[in-house]
Amino acid sequence: MTILSLRLRAAAALVLAAAAAPALAHHSFAMFDQKQSFTVNAVITQFQWANPHCWVEADVPGGKGAHKSFPHLSLEMNGLSGLRSGGWNAKTLKPGDKVVIEYHPMRDGTAAGQLVSVKLADGRQLKAQ
Repeated sequence: MTILSLRLRAAAALVLAAAAAPALAHHSFAMFDQKQSFTVNAVITQFQWANPHCWVEADVPGGKGAHKSFPHLSLEMNGLSGLRSGGWNAKTLKPGDKVVIEYHPMRDGTAAGQLVSVKLADGRQLKAQ
């Protein structure tokens, strides 16, 4: 093998390893019970506009409507590109916003889930998947 051939093989290996890293870091959505969904009135406490997934933190006054009485929910969303095409941006949700949230609960019963949609105070409904 020539030095050029070795360098090309090494470069190809590096490119393949770099391309595979995001796939390895990505997780399954099996932890969410997608056969169930719940709708709650909530107040946004934090909106994290980030890759690989955006997150919503929300207080649920009285836990009404939830499958359990959770005072707070942590909800995972899709990534930025999918949300942008659905009308989302970094300022869509702000702390203090009163919204109606639909989500798939966690299979293990913890106070978290996968956000399905948000109904904003102005009546717009945005899908989160």
